[in-house]
Amino acid sequence: MQFKSVILIGGLFLCAVLCGSALSDERPNILLFITDDESWMERSAYGWSTLPTPHFDRVARDGVLFTQAYTSAPSCAPSRAATLTGRNFWELDQGAFIQAWVPDQFPVFPALLAQAGYHIGHTGKGWGPGVSPEGAHKSPSGPSYNKITIPKERRVKHMSSIDYAANFKAFLEVRGEDQPFYFWVGTQEPHSPYDKENYKRLEREFAFKLDDISMPAFMEDTPQTRRARANFLYEICYADAQLGRILETLAESGELDNTLVFVTSDNGTAIRNFAKASPYEWSCHEPLAVMWPKRVPGGRTVTDFVSFRDFAPTILAAAGVDLPESMSGSTLLPLLFSEKSGRIEANRNFIVHGLEWHGEFDPASRSHRTYRNDRYAYIVRYSNKLPPENEIAADAEISSEELYDMRKDPWQRENLIGNPEYAATLKELKSGLKEYALKTGDPRFTGRMKVFRETRAFVQERKRGGYKR
Repeated sequence: MQFKSVILIGGLFLCAVLCGSALSDERPNILLFITDDESWMERSAYGWSTLPTPHFDRVARDGVLFTQAYTSAPSCAPSRAATLTGRNFWELDQGAFIQAWVPDQFPVFPALLAQAGYHIGHTGKGWGPGVSPEGAHKSPSGPSYNKITIPKERRVKHMSSIDYAANFKAFLEVRGEDQPFYFWVGTQEPHSPYDKENYKRLEREFAFKLDDISMPAFMEDTPQTRRARANFLYEICYADAQLGRILETLAESGELDNTLVFVTSDNGTAIRNFAKASPYEWSCHEPLAVMWPKRVPGGRTVTDFVSFRDFAPTILAAAGVDLPESMSGSTLLPLLFSEKSGRIEANRNFIVHGLEWHGEFDPASRSHRTYRNDRYAYIVRYSNKLPPENEIAADAEISSEELYDMRKDPWQRENLIGNPEYAATLKELKSGLKEYALKTGDPRFTGRMKVFRETRAFVQERKRGGYKR
């Protein structure tokens, strides 16, 4: 395996010097806390909602709140695969699809941390859902710690029985003396379905009433939709409470100061058409707060565009582990070590994300790419009409395009495609998407679609068989 030295990555050591110390003197612990299906605006730290999530807010207050964090794909398995491998989802062959697999030719950061002496593990949902054939990572998120469950009398219907915080404690108890750790907390919450009584729990346990709920502009505002939203929001508050228990464990053990903590979600809120598995903001724009009390200046808000593929390089660089050549993401340490707010790195001024499949059967298609900068969002959708064995330029399958002015139209209600006033902007955005896609080897632009077509056929067949294969 080829590696590139950390010294070459993004001015990392310069940042370390400016912060007064090298990274190698004491390796940090790593905690990655990731919820399931939650858009960025759900968190009150972003100013739209008033939902009480004090522990996320604590991480944001004591660390850095990112306002432009995007998943690579708005579907759990490819989103998590991008996180683990440090690659865009389209750079992962079968790993680009939910219900497929992550090829072991792409190193995952937990295994690299284990090789470097870290105690590693996860609780709850790791990578998945999918399969592990020959040539796939078997447990890319690390060994599981799921044995401790919530007493039956305290369980809520449709919510996980796993006691995430208790399993984290169990994980800490079996690590070696003075051994740094990495732990992934993957809550099932707030993934659907939801118990119909959650809205009552939300008011009883968190003092948040139906009238307090912020409603997205693309949702009808009725008593029924507010209740449905409340049933979902209760699970966010529940997950945040688990984060609080884990932070308390870290503080009690004296580990919090030297723990690099990420708090985010894998993809957006599940709202029909405009969120999860769609090309829109509420599908891919994620909450992200990061703190490392010992090293990272807190109380800052950063507007740089960051991708989930940046997490793995950041974690490995912080741990002093060389980065595999396979990782196309870039470390976030210069942003974290800066004392500034706003835009830290001028070239982090756009993001590209997309999707290949999320449970649909042909001829339906959710395949798309989105190019997003500070003002505009350009979306291109694909039809997937060609057979699996056909490998030709994918632009033959473009089915539609969309363009939104995000300053004037943040809810993406007016498609500007066809408006002559935006012709030059559209040309610039399409050029930017193509340039980045070709640079990163996106099959939709290189035309090398064979693996994607075959994998699409495979996952649809799995679904027809009830995912038993």
